[in-house]
Amino acid sequence: MKTLITNLRGQCLFNVSMKTQPDGLIVLHYGKHRKTELDSFLKGGEIRIDTEDPQDALNKIMEIIRGAKIHGDVYVAYGSGDIGPLLNFAANKEEVAGIFTCFGEKVVQLPPFELKISKTRLKIMKMLTRNDFTAVEIGKEIGISRAMVYKHLNGLIEAGMVKRSHSMEKYGITDAGVLAMT
Repeated sequence: MKTLITNLRGQCLFNVSMKTQPDGLIVLHYGKHRKTELDSFLKGGEIRIDTEDPQDALNKIMEIIRGAKIHGDVYVAYGSGDIGPLLNFAANKEEVAGIFTCFGEKVVQLPPFELKISKTRLKIMKMLTRNDFTAVEIGKEIGISRAMVYKHLNGLIEAGMVKRSHSMEKYGITDAGVLAMT
């Protein structure tokens, strides 16, 4: 069985459905959702992501994907909007069979991305989920030199996973970092 999980609507949804030929369809939406004639042509279920917290929304989306994977291959098609980027991220984390989006009315299959974070950087991120820490505190806890701490912190800052605090002495994890740890 093939399941398509999407936040697409209208012609783009129809085009992706024609390309993937799913046996089941799950349409995710956030906020108010207005059905179109084309949406009703495609058979499937609708799930409203009813949370203001992006972490909760991501967890819900990943739970939906995992549930669908029990029954066979899962394909994800996402568009813009509130949950589109989270749906794409979840699809990559859960390693679905295919990820699609639309460019105009053309269906584009995207390659999966791989988030490469070293074990040391993961330890730093995990530490920062507990609290903000200085580079010296991070080095002592992780067991690496201060120079290596700064090297890893700068890489994590460039990737958007870690930020400097307002005092510039401590470091904390960003929302993106928290989502990456999910």
